[in-house]
Amino acid sequence: MNGIEIRTGVEEPEEKGRPSAALLFLEAGIFGVLLLFGSLKGISFSEWVVYPATALLCWAIWYTYYGSRWAYLLLVFGAVTAYGAVVFGMEDVFREQIRYIAGCIQGGSKAEPIDVTETVLLLAAMLAFFTAMLEFLVRSHRLLYFMTTGLLLLAPLWGIREGVGAVLLLALFQAAFWILQTDGGPAWRASFEGVNKRRIVERSSFAAGIVVLVVFLVVLLLASVNADVFYTWIYQGESKVYRILNSLTGKDAAPVTGGTVGRGNQYRTGTPQLEVEVDLKPDETLYLCGFEGDEYVGGSWNALEEGELFEAVEEKLGWQMYSNGRFSASSLYGSMYFMMNTNAEAEEPSRWRNMRICHLNGEYENMYVPYYSQRGWGWGGSYYEGYLYWYYEQRDMNVAWDNVYDDFTVIRDWYRALRDAYMEEVRIAYTKVPVQLLPRLTSLCSENHHDSLEEITAFILHTLHENAEYTMTPGWAPLNEDVVEYFLFDSGRGYCEHFAAAATLMYRLYGIPARYACGYMVQPDAFEQQEEGSWKAVVTDREAHAWVEIFLEDYGWTPVEVTPAAGGGNAARYPGFDSSVFRKLVQTKGWDTENVGLRTGAEDRSEAAWQPVEKFLELDIDFKKYEKWLHVLGTWGIYSLCLLPVFLDYRRLRRLKKLESMSSRRVFFRLLEMLRFAGMLPGYDGTEADFAAKLAEATDMPEADIARMQSLVSEAAYGEAALPPEAENEVRRVYLALAEAVCKRLKRHKRVGFRYWKAFF
Repeated sequence: MNGIEIRTGVEEPEEKGRPSAALLFLEAGIFGVLLLFGSLKGISFSEWVVYPATALLCWAIWYTYYGSRWAYLLLVFGAVTAYGAVVFGMEDVFREQIRYIAGCIQGGSKAEPIDVTETVLLLAAMLAFFTAMLEFLVRSHRLLYFMTTGLLLLAPLWGIREGVGAVLLLALFQAAFWILQTDGGPAWRASFEGVNKRRIVERSSFAAGIVVLVVFLVVLLLASVNADVFYTWIYQGESKVYRILNSLTGKDAAPVTGGTVGRGNQYRTGTPQLEVEVDLKPDETLYLCGFEGDEYVGGSWNALEEGELFEAVEEKLGWQMYSNGRFSASSLYGSMYFMMNTNAEAEEPSRWRNMRICHLNGEYENMYVPYYSQRGWGWGGSYYEGYLYWYYEQRDMNVAWDNVYDDFTVIRDWYRALRDAYMEEVRIAYTKVPVQLLPRLTSLCSENHHDSLEEITAFILHTLHENAEYTMTPGWAPLNEDVVEYFLFDSGRGYCEHFAAAATLMYRLYGIPARYACGYMVQPDAFEQQEEGSWKAVVTDREAHAWVEIFLEDYGWTPVEVTPAAGGGNAARYPGFDSSVFRKLVQTKGWDTENVGLRTGAEDRSEAAWQPVEKFLELDIDFKKYEKWLHVLGTWGIYSLCLLPVFLDYRRLRRLKKLESMSSRRVFFRLLEMLRFAGMLPGYDGTEADFAAKLAEATDMPEADIARMQSLVSEAAYGEAALPPEAENEVRRVYLALAEAVCKRLKRHKRVGFRYWKAFF
């Protein structure tokens, strides 16, 4: 055979000494963890001390373990003793540094940054001994494999965006040590019979490292040239996984609720969740509120609990003695604006509308409430599924406190007193902001002073729309940063939950009572008329939405849309808001990205994010910007191409060596596979009477040899006794002769695949 010679029958001795690859890959893994750790926001240590000291320790562990086990044990004992003494003597230093590191990992440390070199040195030493024990002594890679994989997966959640070197080293560590520790079972060991195993395994490890490096550099280059297209591909795959999992678990049918502000991507499946039926087709966007947020606790909102607030209102009004289940401040307030609008005197009184809401999954733990409404009954017959509301659209609200029917004046006075007392309480309850969690947002609002609600709303909308882009796939926000601040000041990408949460907090910082709300937003064109005259809409998770509620004196809690409209621009609507006023304020104030204190020069990513993949190669690439990476990629590409023939030749010879242990039946099956690849004797399966004659004609091989081979294989398949070794060898001999004859008749490009990819010959 040509190429690398594999000798049989002579067992070469295993290489003695210290495997240098083991030290290289040990240091790769530990340095990868240290680089990942050092990229964590807030972590700082002396690299010129940590890395040389860690490299020296790894060398000592490797040298003593493969040199003298007694020296290795002495090193371990001495290290444990020394570290114990250091920890005992520097207990206060380690305690302070560990507490600071935990703060950086868990929630972003707000303390003054400190140097943590001592703790990092201790952790690096512990990691070195632990890794060496598993890889050298126990020879188990699985635990470290899962640990390093977990670190790589957590990197985006911890906000590590500069960990390229760490990812590369950990990938090399995983691939190389996995091969070094792989036994592979009998088939693997048999394939290396007569070969210097240690040398082959180490070379395979280096080859794996080269492959990992090349793949990594290619991915890095693609991500650097056009990150939006690259991540679009990733998100498409993630979306499919998300939809499959939600479908299997049934979560796609559960109505949306909750106050968690998403830290990752959102994918909608289009699964129907609600059925909404109304007697009149809506003329306005319909907001169905299923959750209202009270206190922001960093990344989520606590569910609204107004029991204490209404107790304070009743105490202020002196209603405690009258309060009961049916007559209480909370029960009166719940329908106050609906009743005031119903009893306002007008030439053409507004008519309330009927709404029925049905949960398609049959669970009614959470209710969805339209604004300006109260619970209804009677519409749709004596029996219906779901629950009913009477409600007004916003344009039909005309609360006139001084113009009501005479028989309603007493109740009107109760309502007015309730409104005034409630307004005093909400100014305290719903303007609270955890400023320690939001230093940048707090500073932004304090540096841009505004008085009127119109100016405040215009500033909030301008800040959000100019500095943030709407997308359902913004990527992962770090766990150790507040998701709202990260959205507004760092990533500039998010969906309705991020826009609504940021706007709610900004309203509160300006002293405007505001609440975070979520549920469903249903457009009028989603309704279809039924035969009996009603209008019905099937609401899916695509209509799930989040918005802001602000308190208006004549409307109560009113939805404010702050998420950019589908075509871009402003979509906000609430009573008294005028889009022309918004545009005039922006122009008059001269607001732009620089003077609102956010990022400057933010590029418009919305168009690039969804460019068709086929336009990728047409992009105008600044090659000088990526010159260094192109040189590295080109060098490794040339090196890989030079090594490729060696790897392919070795792979071919190893497969041919397996032919020596194959049975005659397996060899014959391989022959049939070879003929199919070459396009010879289509439709033949080797049992035909003229098989030998046809194959001899096609290859110029002696028909007698082929017929003899066919006879021996038939005997092996149906005979009572196994074939003798001489017969098995004869089948292999004819196969090799046929393979050489077939190969000569193929075109050059197919001959390469026949010989090196399929390894038939």
